[in-house]
Amino acid sequence: MRGVGITRALTDHVPESLVPLFSAATQLGDAWFVVFAVATVHWLGPRYDLVSERDAARYVALGFAVFGTVVGVKALFALGRPPASVALVAADGHGFPSGHAISSAALYGGAAALLRRPRRRVRWGLAAAAVALVCATRLLLGVHYLVDVVAGVLAGGALVAFVLALTRRRLVAGYVLTAGLGVIAVSLAGPTVEALAAAGLGLGALLGSLGVARHPRGALGPAPTLFGYAVCGGLGLAALVAPLPWYGVVITSGIAGAGVVALPVTRSVRRRVGRR
Repeated sequence: MRGVGITRALTDHVPESLVPLFSAATQLGDAWFVVFAVATVHWLGPRYDLVSERDAARYVALGFAVFGTVVGVKALFALGRPPASVALVAADGHGFPSGHAISSAALYGGAAALLRRPRRRVRWGLAAAAVALVCATRLLLGVHYLVDVVAGVLAGGALVAFVLALTRRRLVAGYVLTAGLGVIAVSLAGPTVEALAAAGLGLGALLGSLGVARHPRGALGPAPTLFGYAVCGGLGLAALVAPLPWYGVVITSGIAGAGVVALPVTRSVRRRVGRR
């Protein structure tokens, strides 16, 4: 069922000059891009009336839920990738289902479901095209079998439906799910960096959402928000690449998750003091 035939047939016809292009396009489903996208929508979407503030927060919960899902499901099946003789780029970890397929289906499917513009038909068409592009690059680069990306799209679509249904009435339920998926990922994959980071991100996002719910909401200026995002991004990167102990990975990724959730709806200290 996971034969190498289709993948090999595709990679055999990929010119070497196109490998960098496919490698760049596949980043549209990478972990860093998921965080970047949900953080940007959460911050700027309500300001430009692209999405309600509540739906923007639901989008963050959905995006963060991807990480625990990917790590946990991959560990559950523990199936390998195509052989190195087929792959055009290096890739590690388990191959089934495709994490990029899960991420892209959740990211773009969620955007199509939650955004207000453009028109619904256009949104879903663009989402389908983006998911197809990411999945195609995984096959053309030889790092997945066809069944890997199909299963990934189905899993990502199911995640969208479940998270949006769960958060229709209670937003915090989505963040509880995100934290729970991260913890489950650690139980399935063990204390790997990816699993610990998923757990920390989910727990931090949950705490951030609870903190926001209990305090007055507002908005920081662009400069403080960008600075805060830069700090969160640096902490998230450190959680993955720095030689930290397990608790260091959880704490740094947790702070990053809490920051992404709380920064766009946090009032400045000066504004709060001035209103007292």
